[in-house]
Amino acid sequence: MRFLVRLSNGRKYIPSDRKRLTSLAYKVVRALGGDVGNLRVSSSAVELDLLLDSQTNLDKAVRALEDEVGPSLTIRQLDIQNVPIESAEAVKLGLALFNEERYWESHESLEAAWRQSTGAEKEILQGIILLAAALVHLQKDEHDITLSVMKRGYEKLAEHRGEHFRVDISALKETVARMLSGRPDFFKITTSN
Repeated sequence: MRFLVRLSNGRKYIPSDRKRLTSLAYKVVRALGGDVGNLRVSSSAVELDLLLDSQTNLDKAVRALEDEVGPSLTIRQLDIQNVPIESAEAVKLGLALFNEERYWESHESLEAAWRQSTGAEKEILQGIILLAAALVHLQKDEHDITLSVMKRGYEKLAEHRGEHFRVDISALKETVARMLSGRPDFFKITTSN
C-alpha cells in the first residue's frame, strides 16, 4: 500500500536535507516492513511516499516518522482510484494546493482539469502543471531540472495574456521570468476573487 504522508516542517528542513531525511525516514519504517520514496521538502512540510505491505502498521509508521521529523499534517492513500472531479473544481483545488506548496498534489489535480480542456485553456493548464512539476524538483533539491521544467512551463504560457482560471497570466509569467533569470524559489499564484 502507498500513502502520501505530509509532516510539519517545524524543524526548518530545507531541500538539501532531502537525502539525510530519506535515510532517516527509511530507518524508522523499515522495522515495520515499510519503505520510503519521493521525499520532498517545502517550507512548511516534509512529504513522502510511505510504502507498507498492509495498513496494519500505518499508525506505528506515522508515529515513528512524527517522532523523528514532526507532527503529521495529512495522510492520504495513493493506490486507490480517485473520484472524478469537475474541471472547475479541479483547477480551484490545484491552485489552492500549489499555494500551499503541495506541488505534487497540485500537479495531479490540475492534470484532471487538463484532460477535460481544449485550446488555450489546455495549454495554460499545461504551463501551470509544468510549473508545479518544476517546484516538485526544487523540493527535491534538483535545481537544474527545476529550471529546465520551469522554462518549459513558461514557454507554454508565453503566448497567453489576460486572466484565465482567475489567474493573471502576465503576472505569473513575470514571476517565472524572474525565477529563470535568478534563483528559483517557491511562490504563490495570485488569483482574483
